[in-house]
Amino acid sequence: MSEMTVHTQGQLRNGLLDAYTATRRFLIRGTRQLDVVLGSVLIPVIFVVLFGYVFGSSIRIPGGNYRSYLMPGLFAMSILFSSNNVAVAVATDMSEGVVDRFRTLPIARSAIVIGRSLSSFVLGIPVLAVMILCGLAVGWRPEDGLGNAILALLLFELFGFAIGWLGVLVGLVAGGAQAADVIISIPTFLLGFISSVFVDPALMPAWLRVIAYWNPVSAVVTAGRQLFGNTIGPAPAGVWSLDHPIATTLGLALIIIVVVAPICVRLYSHSER
Repeated sequence: MSEMTVHTQGQLRNGLLDAYTATRRFLIRGTRQLDVVLGSVLIPVIFVVLFGYVFGSSIRIPGGNYRSYLMPGLFAMSILFSSNNVAVAVATDMSEGVVDRFRTLPIARSAIVIGRSLSSFVLGIPVLAVMILCGLAVGWRPEDGLGNAILALLLFELFGFAIGWLGVLVGLVAGGAQAADVIISIPTFLLGFISSVFVDPALMPAWLRVIAYWNPVSAVVTAGRQLFGNTIGPAPAGVWSLDHPIATTLGLALIIIVVVAPICVRLYSHSER
C-alpha cells in the first residue's frame, strides 16, 4: 500500500470522526433548546388538528377519507418547515462568531456542515414519530402493509435529509438569521400549499392546477400515499412525476444531495464572516 493511499485513508477516517463529533455536538445543543424542540413537536400536532378537523370538515375528497389523504401531505409539510430551522441555525452560527471558533480547531472543514445536516436529520425522527401517533389517533391507517409503510417513512426521511442541505445552503448565503428565515419561508410556504398536500389539484383553476401537478412536493406526497395505500385515484394524464412518484422522489433527493452538499462545503470553507 503506497504512502499516498495510507495518507488518504487517514484523512478520510479523521474526517468521519470529525463529522461524528460535530453531529453529536449539534444533537446535544438541539435537545437543550426547549423552545425549538417544543415548536418542532407542537406544530405538526396543530397541523393535524387544524386541517384534519377544522378545515377537513369542509373538504371532501372523492372516493377517500380526507384524514387518510391528508397525513402523507402533512409528513411532507413537516419536512419542508424543518428546513427553516436548519437555515436559521446555520445563519446564526455564521453571524455570531461560532464559525470562527470552529476554524481554530484542527478538524475537517466539511465536518461542520455535514454534522449540521446529519443532526437535523436525526432530530427530525422524533417529530415524524409524533406525527405518526397523531395520525393514528385521528383515524389514519397505512393500508398497504407494514413493509410499504416503512418504505414510505424512509422515503420521507431521505427527502428530509436532502431538504436539510438546502436549509444549510440558505443559512450560508443569508446575511443573518432573520434574512435566512425570510428567504426560505416563502418558497416552502408556496411549495407546500400550491401542491397536492391539502387538496386535490384537480379542483384548482387550470393554470394553478398545472403548477400543483408539476410541483415536486406533489410527487413526494403522492409517493407517500402510494406506499401507504392512501391513494384516491389514477395519476393525471401526462404528468410523469405523478405517474412515477417514487422514482421522482428518489431522483430528486439524490440530485439535491449530490449537487448541494459539495456547494455547501465549499461555501463554508471559503466563508469569511
